[in-house]
Amino acid sequence: MLEALNRRLAAVGVRTPTGRDALLGAALAVATVAAFLLVLRMIGGELGASFEPAVELATIPAWARVTACLVLAAQAMALTLRRRAPLLCLLLTLVGQLALVPLLPPLVSFQAPAGLVAAYSLGAYSRRPVALWGAAGVAVVQVLLGYVLAGARATEAEVSVASQLWGGLVSALVTYLGAALVGAYVGTRRELLAQLRERVTHAEREREALAARAVLEERGRIARELHDVAAHHLSGIVVQATAADRLLDREPERVRESLASIRAQGRETLENLRGVVGLLRGADTAEDAPQPTLADADELLDVARDSGSAVTVATAGTAWPLGPTAELTVYRVLQESLSNVRRHAPGAAIDVRHSYTADAYVVTVRNALSLRGTTASVESGGRGLVGMAERAALVGGDLEAGAGRDGAWTVRLTVPRAGTRTVPGVAP
Repeated sequence: MLEALNRRLAAVGVRTPTGRDALLGAALAVATVAAFLLVLRMIGGELGASFEPAVELATIPAWARVTACLVLAAQAMALTLRRRAPLLCLLLTLVGQLALVPLLPPLVSFQAPAGLVAAYSLGAYSRRPVALWGAAGVAVVQVLLGYVLAGARATEAEVSVASQLWGGLVSALVTYLGAALVGAYVGTRRELLAQLRERVTHAEREREALAARAVLEERGRIARELHDVAAHHLSGIVVQATAADRLLDREPERVRESLASIRAQGRETLENLRGVVGLLRGADTAEDAPQPTLADADELLDVARDSGSAVTVATAGTAWPLGPTAELTVYRVLQESLSNVRRHAPGAAIDVRHSYTADAYVVTVRNALSLRGTTASVESGGRGLVGMAERAALVGGDLEAGAGRDGAWTVRLTVPRAGTRTVPGVAP
């Protein structure tokens, strides 16, 4: 219920606890002033005809009524501090309560609800000893100083001093201590619930960490076992291939048997590799999902357009096939470049150009605003430009990234035509 109320208040601009307390104080100020004026009217009218101070109430000057209303309103607005400084808030309401005494006739008092809310807040947001002693002290001070401020007027009312003091003291103690105890109960319950939620969150994080650690350990064990199995099969393949080479001219039947065994071991090893690699990739990767290609780049451009960027695409030259590795590299570079624009220059216009020449393919991504902090984020996270450069090197290409003189950020990937068919360091 409180969360729903807070959401509604946030929808109209009241988002902080202090703002909600100020709204509470304003609402309570209006209600308190209205209740005070109603009480004065009832006691000073027919309902108070048999009440001794009714005549004096009827003769309260207008300035005193206005002053009392202002005091009550200021007392209620002190609740703005009820969370940040609950003891100060209670003391301010005490000052307001005492300021009402000289403005009212003898034997007439008006206990503003702001003092009770302040006592409740003291119990809810302060340490328990401070809350209880503070509430009790305010109650005693209110009764004693109230009597002193009433002075000689109270002695003329033919009511004993002891009766006034004891009656007022018991009433004030019950009122203030009761409100503080209710607040202390609510505050203690809130703290226990917060601690319980924290423990549950901590336990959940520990459980997830233990599960992740177990998964990593199991994957490491499987990888070691796969290494041993693959090494065994590959060693057998090498031995049988060597023997087949020697028997090729003399015993062709045994060569066929060796080749069949090589094929079987090769397939078994390949199946094991595929299964374990799929496991090591993690559960988030679809087992049979195809790798993206350059043809899938339009989806990336649509995402950029949906995020508010104006995207233009141009192609120069006659397109020729890149090859799967090079197309995957181009796709990932485009993906990272467009993602950087959304993170560091949201809404900036993006220009993508594909250029085919006889020797190389070049893709250029340029956005209108410079990406401040891109290098720092790459260095700290180990991704971004570093990852793109590694992918470019994989296909024998080159990656350039940086801000131009006009402040625009440009990423340019160059893939040589030979690089679309071979991987550096691997014999064709």
